[in-house]
Amino acid sequence: MIYDKVKTARMLRVVLDVTEGALDIATRPGGEAGLRIPAMDAEKLMRALAAKGDADGMYHEYVRLLLQTGSTLGAALERHHHKSFESEFYRLFKVYLEADERS
Repeated sequence: MIYDKVKTARMLRVVLDVTEGALDIATRPGGEAGLRIPAMDAEKLMRALAAKGDADGMYHEYVRLLLQTGSTLGAALERHHHKSFESEFYRLFKVYLEADERS
């Protein structure tokens, strides 16, 4: 397992960029309120994993989110020109694969 709070903070930024867009759409008048709960659940879980510094857990949870909510959440976000879990996957994966710089 990889425990690195710097890396998980960067991974969390990717997730927050996606959930920020989802919450923006959900709170607009006439927006898609169904995006609010999945976005908030994803954010809450990823914040907890980031606080522990669990990069492996964050990566595996991101993939699970991508498979579970990706098609519905992603379609709504892309329709409104926001970042989605799909569009940001390689950004998160790049951070996840980076070597520990303190070694």
